[in-house]
Amino acid sequence: MSNKFDLIRLMIHVDTLRTGSLEMIHFATPDSFIKTRPGWPTPDAQVVVDYVAESRDPITPSGGAQILPSKSFSEVEGKQYDILFVPGGPGARPNLLSPAVVEFLKKQAVGATYILSVCSGSWILAYAGILDGKRATTNKSSFKDCVAITSKAVEWVAKARWVVDGNIWTSSGVTAGADMSYEFMKHLTGQEFATKVKNIVELHSLDQDDDEFAEIFGLV
Repeated sequence: MSNKFDLIRLMIHVDTLRTGSLEMIHFATPDSFIKTRPGWPTPDAQVVVDYVAESRDPITPSGGAQILPSKSFSEVEGKQYDILFVPGGPGARPNLLSPAVVEFLKKQAVGATYILSVCSGSWILAYAGILDGKRATTNKSSFKDCVAITSKAVEWVAKARWVVDGNIWTSSGVTAGADMSYEFMKHLTGQEFATKVKNIVELHSLDQDDDEFAEIFGLV
């Protein structure tokens, strides 16, 4: 395994800025504050993050405060990222996506080592055809709508905090992204480092099958 991964965080208008997932993964970036803390374990891998959108125009997430992408699609043309991260939120719906976003995802997915989505970000992956023949999950409050409008080639899993199928990791709604992120960090950076981060952020992580919301929303 390479000890350095380039991660691309797709940014779409009116998405969810704080997913929990990237905040944890940022502990493994080269400029993380943990490098100044004595006694911290060294991660097995480091992650370099780019926030990429169709243009460098400000993005307005559901929280309201505008944020600026670090790069545009055209600026990273020809670059293959190792990790593709797709967020969810009100803007993560197939009918709201521009063709440029879909095409960019398709190109990156071909060579990506890992593909991750949180919440309704899996709708975007499904719409791009990336989940065909795969098991995946999404936010349980909108699960039925997602299944109804996406490809029948996707095996949607109703009761799951997150699902891993090959190199594709999809989580359920918002906070489930933090649970999935912890498991992904264990896989990528090692148990000791990931557990240290989990304790620092005070995450009470749930198991993959610990999903009360599937029953709450009448899915099982």
